[in-house]
Amino acid sequence: MTGKLKMAVMAAAFLVGSIGMAAAQDYGRYDRDNYYGYNRYDRGDFRRGMDVAQTIGFEDGEQQAREDKWRAKPFNPYPRGHNHADRGYSRDFGNVQQYRQQYTQAYQQGYSRTFQRTRFNW
Repeated sequence: MTGKLKMAVMAAAFLVGSIGMAAAQDYGRYDRDNYYGYNRYDRGDFRRGMDVAQTIGFEDGEQQAREDKWRAKPFNPYPRGHNHADRGYSRDFGNVQQYRQQYTQAYQQGYSRTFQRTRFNW
């Protein structure tokens, strides 16, 4: 009887440990090196790279406009500070210059759109 009880306890411990380890896996969705779910093993193409550049650039532009508006700074829609035009870039996306151009264009759109809103209309 003691042998069966030990075996049952060990099986339960193994099962709980396995479930805990599986639950701890996030499959890279929020990994710094895997921004927006794209990593070096997921062979990207040009179009996806441009989509990433647009998304990151627009969001960075919105955020910078909010900060500038809050600090009463003048309109300045050009990437600066921590917002580098190649942020989020992966060489799998193709030409870095085209990525930077797309990022900058989206940044300026996000910045202009957000800056022109009234302060309390975020």
